Amino acid sequence: MSKRITRLLLILLLAGWQGVWAESGLTPAAPAVTEAAAADALRQMQAAPPRGLLYAISKNGQTAYLFGTIHVGKASFFPLDLATTQALAQSSELMVELDASQIDKMQAGLQRYAALPPPQTLDSTLPPALMQRLHTQLDALDIPRESVQPWKPWMATLTLTVGALKKLGYGFEYATEFYFIAIANALHKPVAELEGIDYQFQLFDSIPPQDQLVYLDETLGYLEKDDMQVDTQALIAAWLAHDPVALQQLTLKSFEDTPRSANWMKQKLFTERNQRMADKIDQMLSDGHTPFVAVGALHLTGNDGLPALLTQRGYRIINCYP
Repeated sequence: MSKRITRLLLILLLAGWQGVWAESGLTPAAPAVTEAAAADALRQMQAAPPRGLLYAISKNGQTAYLFGTIHVGKASFFPLDLATTQALAQSSELMVELDASQIDKMQAGLQRYAALPPPQTLDSTLPPALMQRLHTQLDALDIPRESVQPWKPWMATLTLTVGALKKLGYGFEYATEFYFIAIANALHKPVAELEGIDYQFQLFDSIPPQDQLVYLDETLGYLEKDDMQVDTQALIAAWLAHDPVALQQLTLKSFEDTPRSANWMKQKLFTERNQRMADKIDQMLSDGHTPFVAVGALHLTGNDGLPALLTQRGYRIINCYP
């Protein structure tokens, strides 16, 4: 890796990456870097253990990378190891599911797909018993009841999940994608989207209204059983241990925990999306690009995960974290 690239990465790391600029749409100014501080930052990257999933994919002389991210995290998860940073530095561009650092687009997408038509409110769409259970969980998670009133049931369900993860100490602002986007910006690399906010929100908004209530009901049932802490810790541990088998087992368990939503989740959130992602990655390499593709780690596991699908397309797949 060139001295210029190394210095840019070190500046970024020494900026005290916190991910919080993702909420404001701002990138922190790079501080002055002393040789000693730069050397210390480099040692941190060299000492960092492998985290997540990292695969090199190659075909017809072109090599790209797949990285399995986690959409929430802690500051202690960073920096990632030097091998991952070098892989991104060597790639033509960064590809993410969607660029969540584009706050204006995120907010516009919420209004377009997740908002109920005024004056309708969330409570008015729910049976009384389901509404009461929702209020109980919102109160337990310190989420103001009024904050979810503009949203459709599917969005309220996602809000509950994010709130529960936050209560456990995991923040969306520490998503791996924000770390990679910050590095790509520091290196002046393009950031491309595999899907985009419209596509992802349309997926959830396509759930029929009655099935949205089922999705909310099952999520509330899961939170009421108080299993989330154990399951989340297991998922985080598998990601930190770069263990695709454990991640796949946890995916299957999540389907068991939500049996009425499982078919939709498997088909729409994984099978169809993975096929679409594989097609786009294949096209990118055919066009001469060598991207660093960062998507949720669960998209890289199982027989319909991206490594398996790209193998079927003739790619050589190397697990960089065996």
